[in-house]
Amino acid sequence: MSGLPFTRNFQSVEYNAGIQNWCITQNRLGLVYIANNFGLLEFDGDQWHVYGVKNGTKVRSVAIDARGRIYVGGQGDFGYFFPDQYGKLQYTSLADSLEKQFRNFDETWSAYIDGDKAYFCTFSAIYVYDQHKFTVIQGPKGIDHSFLVNRQLYVNQPSEGLGMLEGARIRLIKGGENFKNRSISSVLPLHDNHLLVATSYDGVYTYNEGILQPWNESMQSFLKASIVNCVIRLRNGNFAIGTQNNGLLVMNPEGNLLMQLTSGHGIETSTVLSIYEDDLSNLWVGQNNGLAYVESGSPFTFINRQIGLPGSGYSAYLRNSQLYLGTNTGVYIHEKGDKFNFSLIENTRGQVYHISEYSGNLLIGHHNGALRIEGKAGIRLSNEFGSWVFLPLKDHRTKLIEGVYSGLQVYDLVNGQWRFRKKLKGFDESSRVMAEDPSGDIWVTHGYKGAYKIKLSNSLDSIEKVSFYGVDKGFPSNLLINVFKVRNELLFTSSSGVYKYDAASDRFIPDDFFTSRLGKNDQVWFIREDALGNIYFVSREHIGVFRKNALGEYVLEENVFNKIRKYLNDDLMNIAILQNNDVLFGAKDGFIHYDPTMKDNRALMFHTLIRRVGITYNGDSTLFYGNYSTNDSIVSNQLHGYRPELPYKNNSIHFAFAATSYEGNADLTYQYYLENYENNWSEWNSKTQKEYTNLKEGNYTFHVRAHNVNGELSNEATYTFTILPPWYRSVWAYSFYGLSVMALLFTGFNLLNRKYQRAQRLLERKQQEQLNQKDTALEMLSQQSQEEITRLQNEKLESELQHMNNELATSTMHLLNKNEFITGIKNQLAHILKKNDNEEVKKELAQITRNIEQNISADADWVHFQFHFDRVHGDFTNRFKAAFPALSPQEVKLSAYLRMNLSSKEIAQLLNISVRGVEISRYRLRKKIQLDRNKNLQDFILNF
Repeated sequence: MSGLPFTRNFQSVEYNAGIQNWCITQNRLGLVYIANNFGLLEFDGDQWHVYGVKNGTKVRSVAIDARGRIYVGGQGDFGYFFPDQYGKLQYTSLADSLEKQFRNFDETWSAYIDGDKAYFCTFSAIYVYDQHKFTVIQGPKGIDHSFLVNRQLYVNQPSEGLGMLEGARIRLIKGGENFKNRSISSVLPLHDNHLLVATSYDGVYTYNEGILQPWNESMQSFLKASIVNCVIRLRNGNFAIGTQNNGLLVMNPEGNLLMQLTSGHGIETSTVLSIYEDDLSNLWVGQNNGLAYVESGSPFTFINRQIGLPGSGYSAYLRNSQLYLGTNTGVYIHEKGDKFNFSLIENTRGQVYHISEYSGNLLIGHHNGALRIEGKAGIRLSNEFGSWVFLPLKDHRTKLIEGVYSGLQVYDLVNGQWRFRKKLKGFDESSRVMAEDPSGDIWVTHGYKGAYKIKLSNSLDSIEKVSFYGVDKGFPSNLLINVFKVRNELLFTSSSGVYKYDAASDRFIPDDFFTSRLGKNDQVWFIREDALGNIYFVSREHIGVFRKNALGEYVLEENVFNKIRKYLNDDLMNIAILQNNDVLFGAKDGFIHYDPTMKDNRALMFHTLIRRVGITYNGDSTLFYGNYSTNDSIVSNQLHGYRPELPYKNNSIHFAFAATSYEGNADLTYQYYLENYENNWSEWNSKTQKEYTNLKEGNYTFHVRAHNVNGELSNEATYTFTILPPWYRSVWAYSFYGLSVMALLFTGFNLLNRKYQRAQRLLERKQQEQLNQKDTALEMLSQQSQEEITRLQNEKLESELQHMNNELATSTMHLLNKNEFITGIKNQLAHILKKNDNEEVKKELAQITRNIEQNISADADWVHFQFHFDRVHGDFTNRFKAAFPALSPQEVKLSAYLRMNLSSKEIAQLLNISVRGVEISRYRLRKKIQLDRNKNLQDFILNF
């Protein structure tokens, strides 16, 4: 059976608009537009927005043309919405351009697009707009509803019947009079030239060439009582019917009811006003009080409390046409063809763990103990409480092992029925999960203790051996170990990875199949293989199926399963494979049915859209309202004209975004980054807004993308903007700064030049001063040098003078000594002469004495002496003689000897006179030079 499709309901308080939703459509970006009592309602997957029409009345119809222009019809008005320069939808009334005689009409119940033509259908006339002018077709006797079928507009005139628009008139079709005084709610193509015509109160009919026949006679009374409001043809050929009293009906082309959604049964009200099928074959359902999104295109449906099955799902089994479902409230049976009717099997009330058939017996693992289903009642098989599961043995066809809360029990097949034999001793652990290996040993796994290998006796009367396997035998831990039979071998799941038993080493080793596909660390919770070899599984990180293809290869399909993860029963995970290979997943509320033959249409990429851009300076201000346009068309990408340049004070910017994926309760996550500000994408998160503050000047591009529950990645939406620099960093400012800098540089250069010149002049002065100082210093140095030279010369002269004095003194002393010596000799000779009587001797001695006296008085020594004396004493003798020319040579000599500061005795010897003679000579000298008596003669001569 198929359950209820996944449905997302929207209350009017959620979308903040009117309760009634009259028409629904969707643009090529995935945005949903709804004709609502409060105006045009827009949904982007995250936020709702309402756009009012000119007169603020209800909007009854909506249609979108190829350019994206949104046409609406309302009460007494019709027109279109199109974004303005800021991307905000603005309403333009087309009805106001009508001539006055055509302007007065009631409500525009239908709006259709046919190429460049737009049809606005009212109860009084049909207005055809060709983008330039209107053609008005009036029904002289009134118009009910109009329907566009294969570019042909069908018009129902209550007083005449069903007709079609031809040119500017309405022509009654053949047999159209059969609909006279009937309210037609829909006209749709059926097949070939057949039409399906639905009336509001009189049933649904097929029409062909004037022949009218009821569509499935058996359903006519139900359809009449339901009151048909609208009908659409689905892509799979079925029909979706919105009714006033019985909600949404899905029927096949033959008119058989396939599904019904109504109040408390998938949707929240029983009145459906409008239906729209999106590109994923899911339905938007407009109701009298709210909206619903029905995932009719999904392979998943709910079997739960809404269709009569209470409790959480634990086990399921399909036996012929009867579906048995085990929940925590009991075992329920559903008969094929009995729509949504579940009956509780007697004596099964309570927690159910297992349902399966063994040798023709349908056995139940129940909290109260093992049961056998007979008819619609459960028969107790054992008094042991807590029956988990049953295990048939390959070599013992008439034996059955039962796992219970505390050990194992054995059953025998007697007369075609299983009967309890005994409980086996020697093993008292909970045996919820078990399997038999090829050697006949039984493996029992415990949720938090480990795994046990049990060897039974040949007669199955006793347990011969129990071996424990845990961490010491290769498992990563003793926790969360389960055993499953997959691909004809036993696999053991654990807290980390999937393992298999290696008998040679008596240890557990990683299983290559799952390890290579899921990794060695994934925790697998449940595995089930169907008859085709497809392996369904649920793990901590994955959920899906390894689908086996014609080549025997396994391909992982998981994205489509992501949406059911949050609904699964997290107590005891269960996957049931039914006889027709349909799959039931145990859920928190009932079961989730998966139809493997129904493939999702995943070819279409959903869109991420930037819906609002605003600045947050001094209060919020919106820059962009979510719609780009060029000329008269809406486009998906930002154009150059939408790239704002913001003043620097508006450098805090806020983005709101959404993605047009509506499945799985829109469990979307987003990534974003701001180019030129961030380098990498953000982490995935569910936030639909992002704000950036205090941005520097520059060009920025905001990037955002979405990831939906099916694992699909959307396109990337971008928004480019520029933050202008502050006035003091603007181009004009920099120009001013440049000119100012140039002026400053010029002024500074001049100042520096002047300063340089002053410094140069000062430097020159300083240099001149330094040169002068150096010249002075040189002069001083020269003077000092000259003085030093003079000093040295003087010293030399003094040295020479001293030398001369020394020579003079030496010469003088020599003279003195010589004279003294000669005088002595003379005196001795005189003495000898006196004593000697020999005349010859006397004569010779007298001659010698005369020679000696001549030697003493000789002037030769004096000339030599005078030469040296004058050199030493500045030519004294000549100067003195010049000053006193009257002086005798003897007096000149006396003067010289006095200048030499000789004593009178020394002078006497030099002059060969007595000391008294010296004194007399001194006196005479004073007189000649006329020296004052008060002056010292020697001082005068020394100072001369």
